[in-house]
Amino acid sequence: MDDRHVAPRPADPPTPTLIVRDTRVGGVPADIVIAGNRIAAIEPPDPERAIDAARTRVVDGRGTAALPGLMNAHTHSAMAMMRSYADDMPLMPWLREKIWPFEAHLTEDDVYWGTRLACVEMIRTGTTFFNDMYWFFHGTARATVDSGMRAVLSPAFIDLGDPERLRREAEATLRTLDEARAYPDRVAFAFGPHAIYTVSEAGLRWVAEQAAARGCLVNVHTAETAGEVDDCVRAHGLRPVAYLDRVGVLSERCLAIHAVHLDDADIALLAARGAHVVHNPVSNLKLASGGPMRYRDLRAAGVNVLVGTDGCASNNNLDLFEELKFAALMAKHATGDPTTLPADEALDLVTTHAARAFGIDAGALAPGKLADLILIDLGHVMLFPGHHLAADLVYSAHGRAVRTTICDGRVLMADGVIDDEAEIRAEVGARLARLTGR
Repeated sequence: MDDRHVAPRPADPPTPTLIVRDTRVGGVPADIVIAGNRIAAIEPPDPERAIDAARTRVVDGRGTAALPGLMNAHTHSAMAMMRSYADDMPLMPWLREKIWPFEAHLTEDDVYWGTRLACVEMIRTGTTFFNDMYWFFHGTARATVDSGMRAVLSPAFIDLGDPERLRREAEATLRTLDEARAYPDRVAFAFGPHAIYTVSEAGLRWVAEQAAARGCLVNVHTAETAGEVDDCVRAHGLRPVAYLDRVGVLSERCLAIHAVHLDDADIALLAARGAHVVHNPVSNLKLASGGPMRYRDLRAAGVNVLVGTDGCASNNNLDLFEELKFAALMAKHATGDPTTLPADEALDLVTTHAARAFGIDAGALAPGKLADLILIDLGHVMLFPGHHLAADLVYSAHGRAVRTTICDGRVLMADGVIDDEAEIRAEVGARLARLTGR
C-alpha cells in the first residue's frame, strides 16, 4: 500500500493539565481546557468529560465569567511597602524628602519581599502581568518567578549628569541584561532610564543605542509635570517628547509613562514613532500632576494607550479595575463627552493593547493563547443585577470581584485563597519594623 496517498492522521489533542469547568466566556457557558501554559480549547461544558485526575487539575467555574488576566503597564512593585508612608505632598518634595531617603536603606531582599506583597495584591485583583521599574532587579525578578506572575522588569537607570556614574550605570545595566537570561521566559528585561531630569543626554543616547541593538523595550517617565516640560524647554529648547526623539529614545520600543502634558505636536510625534503611552490616572490625580491626559486625541492619532497603577506610594493600591474607572471618568470629563472611553474599550487597554505593546501572546481568551486568565464572581453584590459585565467591572466592582487567578497555566489564587499570603505579610511586617524603627 502506498502511504503517500493516505490522509495524515490528525494529531492527538494535547493532554490537559488544567480544566476550568462551566464558566462563561463572552457570555456563553464553556469549559476552558489548558495544556501546559496554553489554552488548548474552549468548548461547551461537558460534565461527562473524562479526566485523568492524576495529571489534570479541575477548577470549578460555576457562577463565574472568565476574562483575560489584566496587564499593569507601569508600577514600582516593591513600593507596596510604602503604601500610605508619604501622602499629600507635591511630586519633587515627595521624592526628595520621603521616598528617596526610604529607598536608600533598602536591600535586595527587602525588594524581593516588597514585590511579593505587591504580587499578592495584583493576583487578588486580577492582574497576571506587570511592567516594573525599580532598584535591585534580581529581587524583583526572583519575586516574580516565585509568585507565578509574568513581568517585564527595568533596573532603574539614573546618572544625574555624572559621566563616571553613567559609566557605572551602563556597565551594571548590561551585566543585569546578561544575567536576566537565566530567568524563565515569564520574566523579560527592559531598559529603564528614569526621566529626562535624572538621566543625562549622553545616558539617554546610550540607552537608545543599546535598546535598538538588542531589541529591548524602554520605560521612561515622560512629561509628568508642567515643571518638567518648562525645564526641558529651558535646557534643550525642546519639549520632553521632542527631546526624547532627538536623542533616539522615541520609537516603537518606547513606553512613555504618564505623558500628562502633551501638545498637538507631541501627540503627532508619538504616533509617527509608534511609541506607546502609559496612563496612570490615580497617581497623576493624587500628585496633582496636571492634565488630564489627552486620551481621545492620542487614540485618534493612532497611539497605543495602556494603563498602569504606578507604585503604591503614589496610588495607593494596585487594583487595575479601579484604575480603569478613573481613566474612563477622566477621559469623559476632559472631553465633555460621556461616550469617550466606554467600559469595553477600557478593558482593552489592560488586555489586548498591553499584550501588543509587550509582545506577549495573551490578552485574549482563545485556543493557542497563553493561559493567563481570571474568573470573576458573578454572584458578587456589586455585579448584581448584571446588565453589562464590562460596565460592572469598570464602574462598580473593582478587583474584589475576582475569585480565581491563573497565569501561565498555573492557579495562583483559587476561590480567594493565596497559599503563602500570611507568610509574605509577616515577613514584610518584620522588615518594615527595621526600616522605619517601628
